[in-house]
Amino acid sequence: MPSLGDRPMAIAVVSGKGGAGKTSFSASLVLSRRGVTAVDADVEEPNLALLLGNPPMATMNATIPTPQVVDDLCARCGTCSRTCRFGAVFSFGQAPPVFNSLCHGCGACVLACPRGALYQVDRPVGVIGRGVAGDAILVEGRLLVGNPNPVPVIHRAIEVGLAEGRDAVIDSPPGAACPMMAAVREADAVILVTEPTPFGRADAEVAAQVLVELGKPTALVVNRSGILEEDPPLGGILGTLPELARISFSRRVAEGYAVGVPPSAVDPSWAMAAESAWRWVMEVTG
Repeated sequence: MPSLGDRPMAIAVVSGKGGAGKTSFSASLVLSRRGVTAVDADVEEPNLALLLGNPPMATMNATIPTPQVVDDLCARCGTCSRTCRFGAVFSFGQAPPVFNSLCHGCGACVLACPRGALYQVDRPVGVIGRGVAGDAILVEGRLLVGNPNPVPVIHRAIEVGLAEGRDAVIDSPPGAACPMMAAVREADAVILVTEPTPFGRADAEVAAQVLVELGKPTALVVNRSGILEEDPPLGGILGTLPELARISFSRRVAEGYAVGVPPSAVDPSWAMAAESAWRWVMEVTG
């Protein structure tokens, strides 16, 4: 099994555009190697489990430290409000309310308070599940309904997954914003899954720009090749990335996905693409 010296390695799978085949390819990577940890970091809509047998999971809370105000100690000075970059603490000349939906749990307000009137308590923002899928371990993050910030749940899911001490495949959130960047932070290499459509290319270009800025080794997998009369060329920044595989559009794969059958069990080209990806990862990390 590939590894970075004595340290297991982490591979993130991203897409830019939602629905490009990111989770399908993550499942193919997991199923093509023995003893891998699969981390579903798409915490707003986790569904990797559906392609890995939907195993039962033990769960734990994902929390962030959230400030509370001791009214008797508060001098109403507004220091906490001026310190908070996110507007989560706001002083109206009374004991400042804390807006949980804006709080990032950084603790700056607690450190800044000259009277020690603030302390932190752990507030649940998500659930982390752990299950066994064949010889793979599945760790899934799931954001609690009503919480706007998925990043703390993503960090916790990846932390739990990497603690297993195995090579890990991280199924990242779509897009190129903070959730995706949080998911690739610990990755040693990144697979960018795209599709040969105008929307797929546009979103993949944005994701590629972010990954290059982050200094992450990145390669392309093109899914649904042939869905248009002719695949448009992937120029620009995408043209500078190695293309590991081009997977043809398949109705059989779509039908299998709908009932929880992973694409690599239906179409050998998915298993071949996963093997190509593992070889590339070993080259760039070895």
